[in-house]
Amino acid sequence: MEHSAEDTNIYVPENLADDEMNWDAYAEHYDVMCAFNPAYQQNIEQLERYIRKWNLPEDAKICDLGAGTGNYIVAMSRLIPNASFVHVDFDAKMNVAAQKKYADHGVQDFTIMANYAQHVDFPESQFDLVVCVNALYAICPQKQVLNKVRTWLKPEGRFFVIDFGRRQRTLDWAIYLFRESMKNHRAGDYVKALIESREVFKQNRKSLKGQQTGRYWLHSTSEFGNTLVDSGFEVDELAVCYRGYADLAVCRPTK
Repeated sequence: MEHSAEDTNIYVPENLADDEMNWDAYAEHYDVMCAFNPAYQQNIEQLERYIRKWNLPEDAKICDLGAGTGNYIVAMSRLIPNASFVHVDFDAKMNVAAQKKYADHGVQDFTIMANYAQHVDFPESQFDLVVCVNALYAICPQKQVLNKVRTWLKPEGRFFVIDFGRRQRTLDWAIYLFRESMKNHRAGDYVKALIESREVFKQNRKSLKGQQTGRYWLHSTSEFGNTLVDSGFEVDELAVCYRGYADLAVCRPTK
């Protein structure tokens, strides 16, 4: 059982610009709102389906860029319990939540790297799989990071990426989550969570401002696919997901 952490203490929420999300504030309520979001659960299920389909080694080496509170690593560890995971995220509160979650779910071998994706580096051909879900849009410059990811992958390795590329519509999400909670007879729970987690919607409004100023990357599906190809990937699958707000791609390094 190997657990380790590397912390560079580089993220200072107090110094954020008006169009920049406060991920510390987001982290405190992130999992609460995800529990009411079927579209989020569908993203995890998509990855699980691919994990079952791929012939990854039992001791696969997997990196999650922008790993947040660790939900994707927990899901993968259930399917590949002997894999080793590298969790990369710059936000301290996200990482604290993830560390507790990994312990609670019995994730055996993980390393948490508290750093920006732009700043981390690994040897070539290090990973069987790199995962990046709804993080790339905030990682600039995207092509620089994608070029690094390509070199980190083994020749037969895979890159699973989902990216939020459309204009944020906070009201649309609030209505969707309420409607879904009604279906499950949890409307009261959702309203309570909404009040307690209103910071999430505040930060989503800031993400819209960041999209408008160009801080956060907006892209169509074709633009997303072309960026991956330009960065040296063969795109095996490309599709729209997350209620039309995001794109999903499954890629391999170009040979």
